[in-house]
Formats: sequence, C-alpha cells, structure tokens
Amino acid sequence: MPLTTEDKLEIMELTARYNFAIDNRLAEEWADVFTDDGALWSDGNLRAAGRADLEEYMRVSARGGQQIRHFTSNTIIEGQGNNATLRMYVMAWNINGGGMVPYVMGSYDDTLVKVNGQWKFKLRRVTPHAGKVLPQPAKSA
Repeated sequence: MPLTTEDKLEIMELTARYNFAIDNRLAEEWADVFTDDGALWSDGNLRAAGRADLEEYMRVSARGGQQIRHFTSNTIIEGQGNNATLRMYVMAWNINGGGMVPYVMGSYDDTLVKVNGQWKFKLRRVTPHAGKVLPQPAKSA
C-alpha cells in the first residue's frame, strides 16, 4: 500500500525532531529518531551506528561549542507500507556571535522504517555540496 498523507506528515515531523534535537544538542532525543540499529553517514563516511554510538556521536560533536540551526527543503518522500525513502536539501547556519553565518549546505538521502507505529531513520546519508563547510565571511574592520 502506498504511503498515506499522514505517513508523509509524520516523516516531515521526524525531520523537524532531528533538526531540533541536533541543534539543541539533545543526544537521547536525537538518537530516538533512529532505529536501534540506525546509522548516520556523512560525506561517504560512517559517523555512528546503533543507539549508544549515535548518542556518543552527538555528545562529542556538541563539545565544539558552535550554535547551529538546520533548515530543510524540497522534500521528496516515497515508499510503500512500513518502508520509505526521503530526499531533501539541508542548509545549516552558525548563529554564534549574534549573526547567521552559513555553515554547510547539502542533501539528505534517507531510508526510513515504521517501528511500532513510528517512523524512524534506518539510514541517514548526508552529502555536503560545494565543499564540506562554506567559508566564513571576512570580518569588517
């Protein structure tokens, strides 16, 4: 059976939960959006796999001190039954120091499954575009 409108809305909300959790460094909530054996790949490299590894990845990456805000767009959700794919663009901004500086731009190519009535990321692949991190603008004198 094709995905319902409700399924697609739940998947869009899952993405929002991912963004809010990563932006606010909420390791447990961030890991909650993945299946227990879920994995995060970025730029072709496995970053974390499994709940404990995902939580630790978030805790370690949160030590960088940057305040980041993620925004997603151009969402394409396809699937059948309890399986779905999600493709979308992502842009993240560094908001330290009172301004907004582009941090990274890229795309997601995800595999999702419905577990106990809830959509989760089984595999989240992040591909940065135009380099890994956008250059910081020069400070004006």
